[in-house]
Amino acid sequence: MDPVQEEVHRVESDAGERLDRYLARHFPEHSRTAWQHLIAQGAVTVNGRPAVARHPVQPGQIIAWPVGAAALLEAELAGQGPVEGPDLSHLVIYEDDAILVVNKPRGLVVHPARGHLGDTLIEGLLHRLTPSPEAPALRPGVVHRLDRDTTGLMVVAKTETARTRLAAALQVRLVHRAYMALVRGHPHPREGWLEAPIGRDPRNRQRMAVVLGGRQARTRYRTCRVWPGYALLSVELETGRTHQIRVHLAAAGHPVVGDPLYGAGPELGFPAQALHAWRLEFHHPMTGAKLAFTAPPPEDWAPAARQLGAGETVCDEPDCREVLARFQALTEAGA
Repeated sequence: MDPVQEEVHRVESDAGERLDRYLARHFPEHSRTAWQHLIAQGAVTVNGRPAVARHPVQPGQIIAWPVGAAALLEAELAGQGPVEGPDLSHLVIYEDDAILVVNKPRGLVVHPARGHLGDTLIEGLLHRLTPSPEAPALRPGVVHRLDRDTTGLMVVAKTETARTRLAAALQVRLVHRAYMALVRGHPHPREGWLEAPIGRDPRNRQRMAVVLGGRQARTRYRTCRVWPGYALLSVELETGRTHQIRVHLAAAGHPVVGDPLYGAGPELGFPAQALHAWRLEFHHPMTGAKLAFTAPPPEDWAPAARQLGAGETVCDEPDCREVLARFQALTEAGA
C-alpha cells in the first residue's frame, strides 16, 4: 500500500527561474495556469517545503507534487472534476463513521487521473464520504493507494479529520501493511531489506527506477516457498514510494511475476503483477483502537497455485505461515 504518491524532479540547471515557469517549461503537457493553481494549493514542495510560484529554482533542489494532480487540476479547471461513479459498496469489508476498509480488485484505479474520470474507487465511494471544504478536492478520502493492478486492502477516510490523522500515522510508520508477491528466481539471501533510492526513470517517464538522487526507500522481504524459477515472498513496506515493491524486486533481479512494466508481462495465468496487499493494521484515527484486517488473494492466483504445486517451504515465521495458508487455500479450492 502506497501513501499518496509524488512526482519527484531534481533541478539540474536554470538557476533563478520562477518555479511556475520552470514547471510549465519542463512539463509542458500541463498549463502554467494549472501549475500556478497547484502551487497555490500548497501541493508543490521544494526540498520538502511548500513553495510559492515566484520561488527561484536552484540546481540540486528537489521539486515534488502528487502524482496526477496537475492533470486532474486541468480537468477541474475545465469543469471535469471527480464525479460520483458506479456504486462500489460491495468492496467494503469494514465501515464506521470515520473510515472505510476496502478490498480493491485488479484493474481498478484508486483516484481520478487523466483518462480515468468516473470509473475510480474514490468516485465509486463518493456517496459514502462526508464532504468537507478543507478536503483536497482532487482526492477526497485518499490516504494512500494501490496501483491499478495491485489487489488488496486499503483504508479510505470518510471525514477530513480522519484523513489527516491517518496520513500523519502513515508518515510516522504506524500503519502496517503486508503483501504477498510471487517473483521470478530465488532471492539471496532468503530474507532481508532492499534499500535503494527511487525516482522517475530518466529513460521512460512512465516507469520508476532506482536512481541516484531518488527518494529513500526501504522494503523488507522473506522467502516463504520456492519452486524451480519462482518464489513466494512476504513483503512489508517501511517507506511508500511509487511502485516501490515492484521496482525494488526488479532491481534485485527478481521481478514480480506478470508485471507488465518491470517484468516479462502476463505469465502463469496472471494478467498483471502477482502482488496482493493481504494484511493491514492501524489504530483507528478517532478512537485509537487497534484494527487489523486480512484478505485472501483473488481467484486469478489459483491457476498459478495449481500449476506450481507443492514446492519447498523455506520459512516458518508467522507472516510466512499466514501467506502460505492463503496460497495453499487457492490450491485446494481448485483441486
